Amino acid sequence: MGRVCRIGICMLVFLFVQLQTYKHVYNIFYKEVIALVVDQVKQHGISVFLMPSGMLGTLMSLIDVLPLFSNSAWGQKSNIAFLQKHMGASFERRAKPWVATINPDDVHSGDFLALSKIRGRWGGFETLEKWVTGAFAGHTAVCLKDEDGKLWVGESGHENEKGEEIIVVIPWEEWWELTLKDNSNPHVALLPLHPELRAKFNVTAAWAYAWSMSGKPYGYHNMIFSWIDTIADNYPPPLDTHLVISAMSMWTRVQPSYAANMWNEALNKRLGTEDLDLYEIIAETEKRGMTFDHLLTIPEQDEWVYSDGKSTTCVAFILEMYKEAGILGPLSSSIQVTEFTIRDAYMLKIFESNHTRLPNWCNNGDKQLPFCQILGEYRMEFPHYNTIEPYAKMNENCPSLPPTYERPVSC
Repeated sequence: MGRVCRIGICMLVFLFVQLQTYKHVYNIFYKEVIALVVDQVKQHGISVFLMPSGMLGTLMSLIDVLPLFSNSAWGQKSNIAFLQKHMGASFERRAKPWVATINPDDVHSGDFLALSKIRGRWGGFETLEKWVTGAFAGHTAVCLKDEDGKLWVGESGHENEKGEEIIVVIPWEEWWELTLKDNSNPHVALLPLHPELRAKFNVTAAWAYAWSMSGKPYGYHNMIFSWIDTIADNYPPPLDTHLVISAMSMWTRVQPSYAANMWNEALNKRLGTEDLDLYEIIAETEKRGMTFDHLLTIPEQDEWVYSDGKSTTCVAFILEMYKEAGILGPLSSSIQVTEFTIRDAYMLKIFESNHTRLPNWCNNGDKQLPFCQILGEYRMEFPHYNTIEPYAKMNENCPSLPPTYERPVSC
């Protein structure tokens, strides 16, 4: 059996405090933590977490995560090792050149861009995102062509001059130049739509949707809810709902505006309430005889409008555009794309299925890939790519446990 931490939140608190660089930050955080612990004990008693590796082993495992965020060869090696160990990723090195010479004439409106970063701040974040969701990519964008045949990129999560993550529509050349300059060693794949669906793609509707969303913030409100579908089967050990609520509670104390943006509004939507903070949400949940872990699993609804407008993550932005453009046909009204992870998106059976129709410039002669890899030193892989026909209520109740990420039919 494992050893016991008397108050479960202490484990996270202890680690976070050790990582503080400046004394004043430590002191502020320490006071917040003490208040949080006292409140937690008063309201809910003592929480107990069993740690099979013991306190020291658990802390050492958490500290192993830190190198993932290093923007160095060490950081890249750490991310690769983590994904190989926990997801079975292969990371086969590609033949040079690692950058494709792209002919924009061969790229069409609706073609999907999948990105994977493997070093630095975003590389580390994407690695953890991949681990919990099962996706072998960490970011997405979509191609659009205007009436003059000029190629553009629509993207939710583009960093502007102020450092804000927003939705943009920018020329392909600008997007590609920024991608090539990115020091997180991005890998990029172009996933062309199937020709039959490309012929149905309503470009006018797609552009109208893209411009209506341009400038809006990235979909922080529903980011975690595309991942959490089940009571217990979306949390890779040692994560669980108790740890999630502890983390939510801690961040609510330290950064209340961040917490309101990330989950409070979304949880209020699920309860049909307004402006409740996290603790009031928990109280309301208990009053209704509902558990908090069940509240987290209630599906996101595409029509929900938040305080700053509709909220779409990078992949939800693209799939919502697909709905507007007719790609999902009559199923559009019965599919909530804000419930989709990146893995869910690239598994959709909507992409080119005949590799002989792929452009000559993609994959540098590597015929093993069913899509176009246009950047990166390692071969990208998307298990179960292009295999699942869309269906009603898709991805509303899907588990995602590593390392196999088995997915029941029609979940």
